Amino acid sequence: MIRSSAKYSFGLSFARFMALNGDLTLPGVFRMLGGIGPFDFSGAGITIGAVPITIKFDNGTPEVLSLNLSGASSPAAVTVAELVEAINTATPTDILASTDTDTGRVKLECTDTETPPTYIQVYNTAALIAGFGHGYGLKFIKSDTIKSIGDAPTQKDEETFTTTDASGIDVEVISDGYRKGFEASVVDTAEDWELLALIEGGVYDETAKTYEVPTSQDSKVYFMCEAFYKQYAEGSNKEADLVGYVKKLYRTCKGSPGDKSHERGFADGNYTIKGTSYKDEDDVMWGDTQLTSLTVEEYEALDLYNV
Repeated sequence: MIRSSAKYSFGLSFARFMALNGDLTLPGVFRMLGGIGPFDFSGAGITIGAVPITIKFDNGTPEVLSLNLSGASSPAAVTVAELVEAINTATPTDILASTDTDTGRVKLECTDTETPPTYIQVYNTAALIAGFGHGYGLKFIKSDTIKSIGDAPTQKDEETFTTTDASGIDVEVISDGYRKGFEASVVDTAEDWELLALIEGGVYDETAKTYEVPTSQDSKVYFMCEAFYKQYAEGSNKEADLVGYVKKLYRTCKGSPGDKSHERGFADGNYTIKGTSYKDEDDVMWGDTQLTSLTVEEYEALDLYNV
């Protein structure tokens, strides 16, 4: 790299997390998958004739729909077909519900193929019960309080196989090592129970302001993460003299919280995240991480705080 054209990465400026589809694929605007049902809508506080689901396109105003599931055969066992009918009857803007032919899961897709959004988020009561985002919703958890995300690749080591002939001459084969994934340490300066719930697999009740840690019977949540880093040019720069950003996409992750000290002073949140190679819905294998270079204008156009 020639110094005059080099870009130097600086600190983390923003990060956001979202649970994966029910089949562990990345959610996309034409393929948002929930669970396979049946779904239990008989819980306390749920009005079966008006169950809310929220759909948000990019930085637009969230659209809150009221699903009428009173015609379901059983509120405690709503089928995928019954949920699909209720969503479509509520007529969401540019969204169609169906049963995914490959997985049998409830599926949402954008019907606007001319000018589709970049992201669609699906959350609220009906989305959580229906298993979108493993029951956490397909919703961005955004943070500008994370101090660092330090990742290191995990490798399959090379192996050496040797045999020696009668003359004492060795014949060797050295196998190729390969990247298996990564492990990252995340340090968050703030207390973020919504992020903790996603990473650990617990339950955060925003209304009651409580967090319940998971039990041994709870499953891990798989999620993606996008981290954004600043870039500067050579020489002495003012902080505002940015030349660009890097978006680092970790495609499929699971994690766990680390130790937290409650001694006198600030208590950072510590997490360990592990990522692996990613296989999409077409069984195509992708790397665990993707780097994208962004101009300042492209970064600002993402409108991260409002998407």
